[in-house]
Amino acid sequence: MRITKSFSALVLLVSLAAAPFAHAQTLADAAVTRMVSWFTGDPAVGEGPTPPAPEGPKLYAEDTCCADGCCGCCSQCCKCYDTFGSVEFLMWWGRGTSLPPLVTSSPAGTPIGTAPTPIAGVIGQPTTDILFGSQLAAQKMQPGGRVTFGIWLDPEHNVAAGGRFFGLGGDTTNFSVSSAGGPNDPIIGVPFVHVLPNTPPFNDAYIVAANATPQAGSISARATTNNIIGADAFTEIMMSRDSRRRVDLVAGYQFFRMDDSLQFDTNTSTPVPLPLSFSTTDHFQTRNQFHGGQLGLRARMARGQWSLNTLGVFGIGNMNQQVVINGSTTTTAAGVPSTTAGGLFAQPTNIGSYSQNRFAVIPQVISNLHYHVTPNLSFHIGYNFMWISNVALTGDQIDTFINTTQFGGTPVVGPPRPRFQFNDRDYWLQGINYGMNWDF
Repeated sequence: MRITKSFSALVLLVSLAAAPFAHAQTLADAAVTRMVSWFTGDPAVGEGPTPPAPEGPKLYAEDTCCADGCCGCCSQCCKCYDTFGSVEFLMWWGRGTSLPPLVTSSPAGTPIGTAPTPIAGVIGQPTTDILFGSQLAAQKMQPGGRVTFGIWLDPEHNVAAGGRFFGLGGDTTNFSVSSAGGPNDPIIGVPFVHVLPNTPPFNDAYIVAANATPQAGSISARATTNNIIGADAFTEIMMSRDSRRRVDLVAGYQFFRMDDSLQFDTNTSTPVPLPLSFSTTDHFQTRNQFHGGQLGLRARMARGQWSLNTLGVFGIGNMNQQVVINGSTTTTAAGVPSTTAGGLFAQPTNIGSYSQNRFAVIPQVISNLHYHVTPNLSFHIGYNFMWISNVALTGDQIDTFINTTQFGGTPVVGPPRPRFQFNDRDYWLQGINYGMNWDF
């Protein structure tokens, strides 16, 4: 009995002694927890892992940070990045260059008449086929790229400034034909309208290869549209927006350039009565440069991770047109070459450099569908259309009326043809855009 009472008293004493120690240990753990929480910023330290937040729909494309769900009506914007930009791959097509008939052919044995009743190679004759020209050249797909960069000028993202640059790889149409001048080889020639003093103009052809002499020859042509580049510097001002829609006013400066050229060469050789050859070269080149202002709207609609961005701008300004025409003929007799000014369509009456300024407009529409992978990264595919007025192209600068009295470098007698005068037309570019966009 005494032993039992003694054991019970011991247990009570131990319990009374352990209670303050356990309380002290609890206070120490709480102090360490508070200290770790202060350093890490995680109030859940010491309480086990932080439970994950319930995952809702991803609204990367939307601005939904404001309490009222209307970004722009409070003092901050959900998209707090200060810069934006994109890199795009372009697959565009151009209208092309319209060329007059430049190369014709006729079957072997077709009579080669003398003025004013020629037959072989002449436009309008039943035996004449057009091999090159009377068509659009340089109108295939052109790859290119475009880079856009901008910066927000205020924390609420109401005003932005940026720039954009694009360039295309250009397109080239090549043509070549030759004939050995044998009994069964076709006749090839260059059609033109013959102009002589005191004689009505008539269709004719410069025969390059024929089987009557015999006369071997070849013709080559190269039509190129290149240096298609554009740039603009813009300012965007927010006009209206909510969590899913935004409309901005866009204004700024616009630049556009496009070059066009045509190289046309002929070569004729005959062995009798002595070796003799003629080589002609015609070169036409144009350059169009636009400088002006632009005004338009950018609209954006978003839902979840998708957004549709459309930009429509209208450029107004000056188009500087430049045309350069050169030509020469090289005659080689007995191995001795001699070169004179003037080829076929480029003669002393139109050879030279010319320039003029024209009022021009460039409306453009860009529409891209974006998929937002993260809040600051998206990819898009879209369509681009650009219309350019008053563009000088090489095919329109070729005068097919030729006064042959100036062949060989002699002074022209009669009408000064071919002559130069500016001819321009509207041009368009359109195609598909693939790109990546980012916000920093």
